[in-house]
Amino acid sequence: MKQIEELVNLKMLLDFGKIKSVPLVVSKRFLVHQGPMRQLTMETTSNCKMSFISIYLHLFNDLLIISLKKDQRFKVVDHAEFPTHVHIEHLKTEALDLPPDSFLLRLSQSQTGHRTAMILVTHTRSDKETWIKVLSCKQ
Repeated sequence: MKQIEELVNLKMLLDFGKIKSVPLVVSKRFLVHQGPMRQLTMETTSNCKMSFISIYLHLFNDLLIISLKKDQRFKVVDHAEFPTHVHIEHLKTEALDLPPDSFLLRLSQSQTGHRTAMILVTHTRSDKETWIKVLSCKQ
């Protein structure tokens, strides 16, 4: 009952906007982990400069939702079936001159129908280990 209440509360906070929405409160779905992190972006000016976008991940036992947090609401930017279309890879952060708590998140198919890859950076080493663990679960 607590899990359904959690899903109902989260449903009210998610704004799918132009993204194809998914029913959040469904039988057997539950929230596994959620939290903020940063997505690495490259500014294509004369000298490629790294910058970060604050994003928020909501991982359910069968779905991953990626959103931007605005005040107390979440604007959904993408989602993918988990674990089928969600994959992670470790990165050689030193060799690539990336923050040490970075990893690669790949969506082999997302709501857009396209493959997506993004470098995510957690706030702490502990956060990285937790996210790697939960995103590596193959049910």
